[in-house]
Amino acid sequence: MGTEVVRISVVNGIIQLTAEKDSPILGWQHRIYFVNILGFQRDEGTSALYIDAGSNVHKKLQETLQYLREKGISFELDERASKLAMDVEDEHHRFERSKEIGSELKKNRVATLTVPGFKRPLKLYQIPAVAHLSGLDGAANFSVPGSGKTSIVLAAYAILRENHEIDRLVVIGPRACFMPWEDEYEACFGKKPNTVRISGSKTSRPGLFRDAANADLVLLSYQMAANDQQDLEALLRQSKAMLVLDESHNIKRIEGGRWADVVLSLAPFAKRRVILTGTPIPNSIQDIWSQIAFLWPNETILGEREQFRYQFDKNPTALEEQVRRDLGPLYWRIHKRDLGLPIPQFHRISVELSPYQSTIYRALATKVLSDVVHAPEDRVKLRPWRKARMVRLLQAASNPSLLKENSPEFQIPPLEASGLSIMEIIDRYSSYEKPKKLLAVEKLVRTLVSEKGEKVVVWTSFVHNIETLRNSLADLNPMIIHGGIPKDDKEDEEINRERIIRDFKTIDSRKLLIVNPGACAESISLHKICMHAIYVDRTFNGAHYMQSLDRIHRVGLGENDHVHYWIFLSKNTIDEIIDSRLEEKQNRMLRILDEDFSVLDLDVDESAFSEEIDEEKDFAAVLTGLKKELGQD
Repeated sequence: MGTEVVRISVVNGIIQLTAEKDSPILGWQHRIYFVNILGFQRDEGTSALYIDAGSNVHKKLQETLQYLREKGISFELDERASKLAMDVEDEHHRFERSKEIGSELKKNRVATLTVPGFKRPLKLYQIPAVAHLSGLDGAANFSVPGSGKTSIVLAAYAILRENHEIDRLVVIGPRACFMPWEDEYEACFGKKPNTVRISGSKTSRPGLFRDAANADLVLLSYQMAANDQQDLEALLRQSKAMLVLDESHNIKRIEGGRWADVVLSLAPFAKRRVILTGTPIPNSIQDIWSQIAFLWPNETILGEREQFRYQFDKNPTALEEQVRRDLGPLYWRIHKRDLGLPIPQFHRISVELSPYQSTIYRALATKVLSDVVHAPEDRVKLRPWRKARMVRLLQAASNPSLLKENSPEFQIPPLEASGLSIMEIIDRYSSYEKPKKLLAVEKLVRTLVSEKGEKVVVWTSFVHNIETLRNSLADLNPMIIHGGIPKDDKEDEEINRERIIRDFKTIDSRKLLIVNPGACAESISLHKICMHAIYVDRTFNGAHYMQSLDRIHRVGLGENDHVHYWIFLSKNTIDEIIDSRLEEKQNRMLRILDEDFSVLDLDVDESAFSEEIDEEKDFAAVLTGLKKELGQD
């Protein structure tokens, strides 16, 4: 075997191994690895194995050479394979060097830093984060929301651009992050960026990619990156780009998905790679695998995908220790306690149900309890069954008029009349009364806006509630945002989310914004102009709630700024159950965020971070609460 020579060639992403006809690598021992593990195929009638590795050619070649070396099999590389092997070796050296730099920067934090062309003074806690991000070829920033991650990236970009290491910034993120990136760029550099947003029709986007070749800042959504993978790959190939995944938890699913697969394929073509998120592990430690694989695509830092999942199933505690150890040098985290923000004030306001509303809620609660015995046993059917009942209770506690409406936010149809004798009341509810909660919300809004001149953002989970409040508060000229509002001026020049947010922030007379979390909870900053957030209702979605809180509680607040959260709760309803569960989730998430990274220092079962397990606990809490409310406990 020692004299065996395997010839390796690479053409257009296809790796081919050629040996003598009776070569041992064609025997079952080696073929199992090449075919079953790496995915090679036998070229029938020849003594060759091949694989179309595509954009994973570096990684597949690296794994191939590593195996041949381990087995003592000699090999020869053609010119292209030799060049790729040198690239792989070079990246490995850069990876090892990045780990050394990251470790050193964490031990000895940089206190001062010169950022070329930067107009905005960096906060003291941001300076070492900039040094870390600019010092590593692939780095993560897991700082808490509102800590200035965008400014940190822009400062690192300025340093690297001055050193001719990169020439542009390419950001993939939620659509709502586009305007903040542009605004932050202008605030940091004192001038508007030459920006290209990759959006619009399929026929118009190739022209945008041509323009992107000369842009400072290129912005596109995860969906658009998936749609235009080849064009984006070409852009990355022809330039020295820093590729940033904003809100990188969008690719957290270890089982993959279109978005995750695309960005992992694009990663090798970026000069520098960055991931940004305040919640890298929202559900479990498995959420980190795809994000780290993007940072260093040719280095199996956390092992192969299936190996990582196997380790998690076998011994999650040991895996968590490994993740903490292996990732330590590669990420930076600014904690909430570092920000020096004023402590916000929470005002919980309990409101009695209106008479007809109380009748409807109790009837619905009784029906939910009676329906439990007939709940579907199939887990796939059980989840939407539970969800529908929790949404119905929330609608009844918020505004019974919602029960006869389609609920596109939750994909729930109107309530059916079967088994309910109060459908006539529901159908004509708005003619009987108005929920006391909505009346109380309207009163508070008028006090804050009309009497005190404050700007206010009102949160509700239901579009129908948004429209109801807009009508009842029409004299205050409110602005609204929900999923049906166009995103930008390419969709609608006159009415779009970006214009609404900008008007709310810049026009003094526009003091009221009514929104739902699905459209506004992420990537929007309102803290410089708005100190009051009112919650008409909330769901069990802890991430939405936490993100919405951070819209007005962020870096930039002064010590004399007073942030107020006004949370309205209907007495003896699901509102109080949601409040208790969100408090638990918020405390859990805050403990996680205050840890250096890992969720593992918490004395809780890892399954507690599973979305499905969390939902089961939510529903169990609802049933317990209903029994208590109805005197059945």
